Amino acid sequence: MASGVLADEESQSGKANVSKKGFGLAERKGMDAHNLELLKVGWYYNWGPQTKLSNHPQFVPMIFSLKTGAPKGGSHEFILGYNEPDNTKQSDISVKGALKNWNMVTSNGKTVISPAMAGNPIAKDWLQDFMKEKPKVDCIAVHWYKGVEAGKFIKDLEEIHTHFKKPLWITEFAPQTAASAEAEPGKFTQAQVNAFITATTEFMEKTAWVQRYAWHDSHVGTSALFNQKGELTDSGKAYAAAGK
Repeated sequence: MASGVLADEESQSGKANVSKKGFGLAERKGMDAHNLELLKVGWYYNWGPQTKLSNHPQFVPMIFSLKTGAPKGGSHEFILGYNEPDNTKQSDISVKGALKNWNMVTSNGKTVISPAMAGNPIAKDWLQDFMKEKPKVDCIAVHWYKGVEAGKFIKDLEEIHTHFKKPLWITEFAPQTAASAEAEPGKFTQAQVNAFITATTEFMEKTAWVQRYAWHDSHVGTSALFNQKGELTDSGKAYAAAGK
């Protein structure tokens, strides 16, 4: 029988009755519903508060920074918090500023996902300092770009979950960031990336405290899901096959 915490995580993960597998859709770069259809995802986000697409798959809005407006249509089932406030090239927000304005996030979603750190959220102080003030946070967002060792990925997620004792949303993960892939597009072989996709998605699908996950498309190299024609790469085909 599941423990109380696990049972709660299982019930929350099924709230919207959609699959865990999602995608960060770069709408501003021309990606659209066709990309989502090819990947067979149950949800998506675009780093913004609203989308130009219809709500199928499920759209999850994000309050990217303190300059982001509210999503249209009132409160949503889920809301994603600030994107990498610990990164000067992303939302770049102090803990104090984030806490002061956190109602921008909580007032627009029923289930609130934490700010997503640029790195491991227990390796540095930003998210830990934020959480000490007990803001409304239902799930912890995670970004991960540390190569193709699935065991390392799984270990990191287990440590983060143990530390915060909340379900996880892995809103960005891939062997490489876009900048790394542009500099070294062939750093990892196709076989390595395919094995990574298979092992990590299988783990997340069977793990109750992982509620959602979304691959981050590097656009070049073996972490890219689409080629220049908008067709699935071999990595894209592997991700499309995941979660079944």
